[in-house]
Amino acid sequence: VAPGAPAALSALTGKGLPLAAIDGRPDPVEARSLRVDVVAFSGTPEAARIVRKVIADRAGPIVPLVSEVLNPAAYAHERAVCVDTTAAGGNASLLAAA
Repeated sequence: VAPGAPAALSALTGKGLPLAAIDGRPDPVEARSLRVDVVAFSGTPEAARIVRKVIADRAGPIVPLVSEVLNPAAYAHERAVCVDTTAAGGNASLLAAA
């Protein structure tokens, strides 16, 4: 949510990415009810403290505040699957054959 946000992010929106760009001024009261996984922010340290407080006061999972301009890794969710092969002596092919 920012003045001109849709134009600034036009290269990324509409590409099937989980991204929303809203034109306007952020409203702290409305921000409490937004369903988001991450908040990207650019502004003064004072404004950052306000945004941090608003997202910290929300119910539900912790929402990170990303303020770095160039940090694409901050917007990614990493998921991993671990297969315990100790029962097969560390040989994954024995598990696959079972």
